[in-house]
Amino acid sequence: MHMGQGSKPTTCCKYIPKLNKPAHTTKMNNQMRRGLSKSFTSTTLSPKGQDSIVAVKQSALTRPAHITRYKAMTLRTPQLADTPRLQKFVTDLDDLLEGTTDEAAILASGKTLLAELVAQDDWLAEDYALPNPERYQQFLLYADPDDRFSVVSFVWGPGQATPIHDHTVWGLIGMLRGAELCQPFAKNAQGHWQPSGEQIRLEQGHVEAVSPTIGDVHRVWNALSDQASISIHVYGANIGKVSRHVFHEDGTVKEFISGYSNAKTDEPKEFPLTAGEFPSAAFAQIRETLLQRQEIAILDVREEDPFAQCHPLFAANLPLGRIEADAWTRIPRLDTFIVVYGTAFNGDDLALPAARTLKRMGYTNVHLLAGGLQGWQDAGGEVFRDVNVPSKSFGELVESKRHTPSLSAQEVKALIDAKANVVVMDARRFDEYQTMSIPSGISVPGAELVLRARALAPNATTRIIVNCAGRTRSIIGTQSLINSGIPNPVSALRNGTIGWTLAGQELVKGASDHFPEVDDATRAKAAASAFAVAMRAGVKRVRLDELNTWLADPTRTTYFFDVRTPEEYAAGHVAGARSAPGGQLVQETDHQAAVRGARIVLCDTDGTRAHMSASWLAQMGWEVYVLHGLTAEDFTHTDTPHLRLPETQGNVTSVNVEQVKAWLADRNSHTVVLDFSTSAQYIQGHIHSAWWVLRTQLKESLAAAHKGYRYVLTCQNGSVSRFAVADVQALAKAGVDVVWLEGGNAAWVAAGGKLQTGDHQMAVERVDRYRRPYEGTNNPVEAMQGYLDWEFGLVEQLARDGTHHFRVI
Repeated sequence: MHMGQGSKPTTCCKYIPKLNKPAHTTKMNNQMRRGLSKSFTSTTLSPKGQDSIVAVKQSALTRPAHITRYKAMTLRTPQLADTPRLQKFVTDLDDLLEGTTDEAAILASGKTLLAELVAQDDWLAEDYALPNPERYQQFLLYADPDDRFSVVSFVWGPGQATPIHDHTVWGLIGMLRGAELCQPFAKNAQGHWQPSGEQIRLEQGHVEAVSPTIGDVHRVWNALSDQASISIHVYGANIGKVSRHVFHEDGTVKEFISGYSNAKTDEPKEFPLTAGEFPSAAFAQIRETLLQRQEIAILDVREEDPFAQCHPLFAANLPLGRIEADAWTRIPRLDTFIVVYGTAFNGDDLALPAARTLKRMGYTNVHLLAGGLQGWQDAGGEVFRDVNVPSKSFGELVESKRHTPSLSAQEVKALIDAKANVVVMDARRFDEYQTMSIPSGISVPGAELVLRARALAPNATTRIIVNCAGRTRSIIGTQSLINSGIPNPVSALRNGTIGWTLAGQELVKGASDHFPEVDDATRAKAAASAFAVAMRAGVKRVRLDELNTWLADPTRTTYFFDVRTPEEYAAGHVAGARSAPGGQLVQETDHQAAVRGARIVLCDTDGTRAHMSASWLAQMGWEVYVLHGLTAEDFTHTDTPHLRLPETQGNVTSVNVEQVKAWLADRNSHTVVLDFSTSAQYIQGHIHSAWWVLRTQLKESLAAAHKGYRYVLTCQNGSVSRFAVADVQALAKAGVDVVWLEGGNAAWVAAGGKLQTGDHQMAVERVDRYRRPYEGTNNPVEAMQGYLDWEFGLVEQLARDGTHHFRVI
């Protein structure tokens, strides 16, 4: 029914049907089946460790009955002799399969057997019932020697869910503990997947069947938001080896192999470290650092999607594959207290290689999170879902404290339809606004609201309605206008475009209405009101000479942001400033300022946007300043801050565009292009025939991509791919040439090369990008509603966490 370890991408291992076996082997199999408590199954890779899987059985005299081997590792499974209920079920099911091959009969009789097993919740050992805070888990309980069936426990954490997927074999699902919900899916006439039929709720003791013949494409989730749920699954194959499919609602399909979550008996649970290589930092030490407002960077080095499933409040997502390109910008001080954690979908440790990369880059105070994310939780640490959680939880706190006014989607639509005296201001980025917006809405990104609102609604009786996609930016935008003293009535569109969609109302696509310029009088009035709010919030001011001293200070981290629009920044800015439009800065503090406890300095040309943005950052617990005393001459720099990159490892060869074109034109060169851009960048444009790959899943990526005598590595601008050369060299066969395209895809375009669009040849799932329920269109209703429900609970989570220092003026 489910997918195993969080939609693990396809590996090099393909499901292989059971082999033809000689008569003596079949006889041995029958003997083993009749003595299940004295035998075991194991699965190993072929001698070369690639391409095929074969079943291998040995007697209990050679290995204990509870060990199952995968690759070069052993997976611990229950001893049937110690689990009589499970042993009886396996024996009875084996007898059933010996007597018939009719699927309908197997499902009918198997339901009865499984119902007997899950009727009692006293037999599943704790090792196979543990939820994972990052993803749902699939534990192998028994695998038939001939791969005719397997039995697994499927363990959900609160709120965890699968994507839409299939099984390709028959299956039985029995609810042992808790409850889960299942939504069947079917293709419509356009080939898109849509919900089909009613949701199915499984309670304790219930059993359901799936099969390609009766329907096996669905999405499933834990029906309980506050506790784990466990179901027992039986499949007509060794499900951890079966190549299956994830279906996206747009009709695209991706393969995956689930594997299992069982502990490995030949490896300790905690990944071994080189003795004394890196110290560990425990939850108590990190919490005290946060409470004392000292500088700390808590780095989650997984990809964005697993990060979004579970992380500490102030963790910053810096994926392992982007550390060399981004760390010096996001963590500018080399002796910053850094704590690293993260494990890949395939179980590989990411924290240790990330720490080593940081050390090579010159960071001197790198620690590993004691016990990883599980250790954080075991010590009492609160964990959060989604992205940009500090800002979103702060927005919810603002609404709860200030009772920020809002109108429902139905109320706003009625006002628009009645042509009432209202103006709708969309506080998101312009590209988000263009994707979908409220009818009559005007793009006024967050920091622009106080500056532009008076020009858009000069009549004090005009009602201003502020919207975003969900809740945070509309709450902050509405409260910004109220705090600034604008005389108009102001309300947020409750729940943003999500609420609008859930109310069954149509969004506009491709809108282009942009905020107007303002006159000097309006600009002066806005600046004065923003300055007053900033002073109330405790914002300080600093001059340019002192800022330059701070930026050179090796004992403190100082971030310097220009909060105007990207267009204004590009036209001219203060030297050393980075572009961070104020609305998005407040929305994405975890991304823009990865070091909690750092100092932040903001600037603009009028004071309004810097002071309003600073007022919110101060309320979020940041030490924040506005740069003042600037002149027009200070805003004349048009170059962006230099992207400093560390040295690459080993012998790295770069090639130019013309050489790559020549290789690709010659089929005998067997040249394969590997693109390390983000998946979004890759879909927007990539070199023809390139494969999209991930460094955090490089083994799986190379297994899926075409094999070549030469690999050319590229990315958007070459800043990431150059550092992947050594990784690919380590995994490629001897004699394979590995080079990187200097300048990346940007150089390719500059030299007249064409880019292909679309999601062709993506080697692994797009786990580098968390699909936000409020982004784009055609999002599942349950995902949008679930997102709103999650936001409503953030204030309570903040109280439990207790490290935030948020205060609302």
